[in-house]
Amino acid sequence: MSVRGDVLDRFHRLLVEEIARKRPEYLSGPFTVAEIYQNLVPYGTHRDRLGVEINGDYEDALLRLLAGEGGYLILESEHALRELRRELKSSNPNTGVYREYAAVDVRLAAEHVPEGALAAVARAEANLVEGAPEPAPNGRHVPVDAPAPHQPPRLAVPPEEEPLEASGEEWEPATTPDEHACRWCRASLPDREDLRFCPYCGTDVHAVPCATCGQEIEPDWRFCIACGTEVPR
Repeated sequence: MSVRGDVLDRFHRLLVEEIARKRPEYLSGPFTVAEIYQNLVPYGTHRDRLGVEINGDYEDALLRLLAGEGGYLILESEHALRELRRELKSSNPNTGVYREYAAVDVRLAAEHVPEGALAAVARAEANLVEGAPEPAPNGRHVPVDAPAPHQPPRLAVPPEEEPLEASGEEWEPATTPDEHACRWCRASLPDREDLRFCPYCGTDVHAVPCATCGQEIEPDWRFCIACGTEVPR
């Protein structure tokens, strides 16, 4: 198996593990592209386990997964899938192009999800259902703390909301440059006067991401071009 194939296998395995731990409903339901690189398997916290040395290798692996290589992921947009595949075939592909499709839904291919993970989630849901006080209007018992069958995608956690997990791995953009943390991968930045790019993910430290989807925001923009969120002034 090629080195590239090994990275794709590790990426998929880590993604399944993080989903089973944090958002088990995603084992059989959709989530967004942005949730992969912001919340579930971000480069800054998973690069060692992925076995990638630079952000470009991480982006290449994620781009290939989203484009369908290995059959691990199913992108729910024919247009996005076509554009990602076209980019991969170019002579000098932009490996970060998937950020343009941050809000697109994606699913795990069922045939590559371990049966044990699905069975564990099913047992947990069954135990919750047994303790439900009353059935929902459609006749199905729904546990008090269970997630709704379908929720709008959460691409980032606004400061005023409770985080999804207490692990601290959720993506939240830094608000000011003097916080000594990269807005994109949240790694601690060195205290250098000539610092311009993050030494860990290679992103311009002065670039500002959208608080909702992570798309880079230009200084004069009033709204994010990817998700339409108004830019605070």
